[in-house]
Amino acid sequence: LVIAWLTWVLASLRWLEFTRGTIVTLFVFLLLISCSIAISHYKRISYWIRTNKKYILKVELLWLGLFIFDLLIRRANPDLWHPVYGGEKPMDFSYFNAVIKSTYFPPYDPWFSGGHINYYYYGFFVVAVLIKAIGIDPAVGFNLAVPMFFALTVAGAYTVVYNLADGTCGDRRPRWSPILGGLVAGLLVAVAANLDGAIQMGQGVWRVLVEGVPFGEFDFWRSSRMMPPDPPGFEITEFPFFTFLFGDLHAHMIAIPFTILKK
Repeated sequence: LVIAWLTWVLASLRWLEFTRGTIVTLFVFLLLISCSIAISHYKRISYWIRTNKKYILKVELLWLGLFIFDLLIRRANPDLWHPVYGGEKPMDFSYFNAVIKSTYFPPYDPWFSGGHINYYYYGFFVVAVLIKAIGIDPAVGFNLAVPMFFALTVAGAYTVVYNLADGTCGDRRPRWSPILGGLVAGLLVAVAANLDGAIQMGQGVWRVLVEGVPFGEFDFWRSSRMMPPDPPGFEITEFPFFTFLFGDLHAHMIAIPFTILKK
């Protein structure tokens, strides 16, 4: 986040171009600052790592497991240009490529020659910094970014509630209570925010077991359009798991883990 912000500021001021060299230079700069802080606080940092190594390992493995879980979902449907099921991916991908290819900012508008993007694009830029630094195909990077943000969201919610429970209950609490609280928090934030999906599952099971008919298709669009149509409207009530499942690399999804970070 820090490297992306510094890169964006320098490229927006046209002091440096948006290149891999700029990103690497800023990375080394931040690395030197981090090393100096680590050396000056070596005893405190090493003590914290020694006393919390199990917690660190648990959170890292949790993040990795969540990333692999959502990556398998993206692997099942990696298409970014389907005319019906693509959703906003064609728009997102075009803006994403424009950000990656731009030298200075604001980036050029891929839909209007000679213009600039009149749209919130900084979320794309955060991902673009990673893509440009690593040098992988933007389409692959797009499908890697979605599970990355899913894992960051759940792991972030987990760590917030874990530390709240661990810091307030003291020795009176069971050992597993912070872990349980953290897992429930991640589930509520990123998965169970809308119960219509569970209702649909129940309706499908009812059709199979009671009515003797097929389960039917799962309509995730229905769950994202929950406002009653009276008066007629098309109010969108998207929720985190809908976006992570559908795979749109959109601003309202990218912002979730950064919002949790502020907590």
